[in-house]
Amino acid sequence: MTFTAKEDYGLRAMLDIAANGARGPVQAREIALRQRIPEQFLEQLLATLRRAELIRSIRGAGGGYALALDAHRLSVGEVLRALSGPLVPHELIASYPEDSPETVVIRAVWGDVRSALRTVADETSLASLLERRADSQNASYAMHI
Repeated sequence: MTFTAKEDYGLRAMLDIAANGARGPVQAREIALRQRIPEQFLEQLLATLRRAELIRSIRGAGGGYALALDAHRLSVGEVLRALSGPLVPHELIASYPEDSPETVVIRAVWGDVRSALRTVADETSLASLLERRADSQNASYAMHI
């Protein structure tokens, strides 16, 4: 279970679209510049997120990307699964024909890890990340006054 640049960049791109989409579609180039994500890699991530129907692309002048659903209805878990599949691989939790007491216990731990990850990821919406972002910006602003 490793979270890579793929998940990090994908979440940052989704948050950027959520934060800047009120003015209209957000262009990949703008996201890449703001988030310091290589544009070609970002385009691949955006295509994956579009196929998962988490974002939609708008063509033409002034086109770009927009959230497919309201930020309150999109969870971190959905984004992570769209980019990389299950949060904890099924193989870690599947039972085997000849389980030893050790594999049973370890499998249970992996099940607990999966439950904890699902709880946090699925209960954290993009809207809540936007709120955290605003709180962070306000705290940073207050420190500079």
